[in-house]
Amino acid sequence: MSATLKDIALQLGISVNTVSRALRDMQDISAETKQAVRDAAESLGYRKNMAASRLRTNRSHIIGLVVSDISNPLSASFAIGAEKICKESGFTIMMGSSNVSSDVETDIVASMLEHGIDGFLLVPSREHDKALQLIQQAHVPFVILGQEFPDVPANVVKSNDFEGAARVAKYLYGLGHRHFICLDVPGYFLKQSQRCEGFQSALINYDLDDDALTIFSCDGTRSDAYLVMRSKLEVLLKVGQLTATAIFCTSDFVAFGACQALHDLGLKIPEDISIAGYDNNDFAGMINPPLTTVDIRKENMGERGAKLLLELIAKSHMNQRSHPGVLTFTPELIIRQSTARPRHD
Repeated sequence: MSATLKDIALQLGISVNTVSRALRDMQDISAETKQAVRDAAESLGYRKNMAASRLRTNRSHIIGLVVSDISNPLSASFAIGAEKICKESGFTIMMGSSNVSSDVETDIVASMLEHGIDGFLLVPSREHDKALQLIQQAHVPFVILGQEFPDVPANVVKSNDFEGAARVAKYLYGLGHRHFICLDVPGYFLKQSQRCEGFQSALINYDLDDDALTIFSCDGTRSDAYLVMRSKLEVLLKVGQLTATAIFCTSDFVAFGACQALHDLGLKIPEDISIAGYDNNDFAGMINPPLTTVDIRKENMGERGAKLLLELIAKSHMNQRSHPGVLTFTPELIIRQSTARPRHD
């Protein structure tokens, strides 16, 4: 028979509650006590009985984090921020990736509900209706990261994408660019279409040609961004109609694919064409040349989303109602070497 919390408490001469809080890494327990409890738990062969814990508290202390694309560094940044807060409060994160598939997303949510998780942090796919409906029917608290859906009353933590994209447009115009391409991801997570709209709205304020902005669309993956950018530019180059001197990609992940397409077409960045992304993910400053982008404070969003979710979980266990709200972060333009003044031949 495995050891219990009481066995650890008796060996150390402390209360069962202190043992429990130490094992959950709670902040009010000293580092020395935590280490003593861990050592005793290991020597006694203690293993937490999750089923018994849930029966006592009606909580699993598990948070479900569902993202659209786990290969995107942005997902990792959200997870790092959220995990920091959850760990401090004794919660564990269970993570799932839908791979931009609404069916997979729905299956992940259903499986997590079966595991009795206490709440969801969501970075939804385009077709999110079924997954959100499952969560709402189960009356499980949830917070959406990065995107606000007008038809879904929900708590949201996001960045002001419209304003962030407008800043990119103003910056590129200030460098002297007058013809642009926007590689957008309509309806994708983090309100990508708002980014394209913000970029376009800012350009309207200037006296530009009617064809000053060309908009292409991709599915948000690096591979599709590459295929779209290469195929579109190949056509324009063949007929001598590539007038754009700057490209705005509505995510860094998309920009990485676009940069590879430009390289394969023999176009130099920023000598032949400037390019900017959005998100400031961990690799944006490492590519050659480093990518101009917009920092959305992604880890802070993960932290704040987790704090809000834990508040909602606490209220739900006290049968308190909460009203949906939106917390918006202000983005920051990060200027690097992928953008420069246009070359006039």
